[in-house]
Amino acid sequence: MLSTMINLLFLAVLLCVMAYGVMLSRRVGRLMKALEEMGPLVKEFSQAVDKSERSVTEMRMAAREAGETVTREAEALRDAVGAAPFSSIRRQQIAGMTRLSGKSDLVKSFFDRGRRQVEVARQW
Repeated sequence: MLSTMINLLFLAVLLCVMAYGVMLSRRVGRLMKALEEMGPLVKEFSQAVDKSERSVTEMRMAAREAGETVTREAEALRDAVGAAPFSSIRRQQIAGMTRLSGKSDLVKSFFDRGRRQVEVARQW
């Protein structure tokens, strides 16, 4: 009696394993079919990636060449023009313009006034 029960238990486990194997085989078959259908898409994607890599490389080379050309032209212009005189002092007065002295004090007082207003606002 005990041996019959053990045999039936083994038979049930074997049937479960066989059913799971069939189910797994069907799933793997569906997966393989889906992969076969995606094959051309993956190939096209790979070709597009290769093409974009070539384009990026060509653009980098073109940008580098353009930068070198601009640098050479800038150096040529700088050499042709020479040193340009620079002065921050205006030679002539502009109509309606007044000259300020003590600009740093004016700027400091502006920011101090702003800080005081913020402090007063925080007190309320």
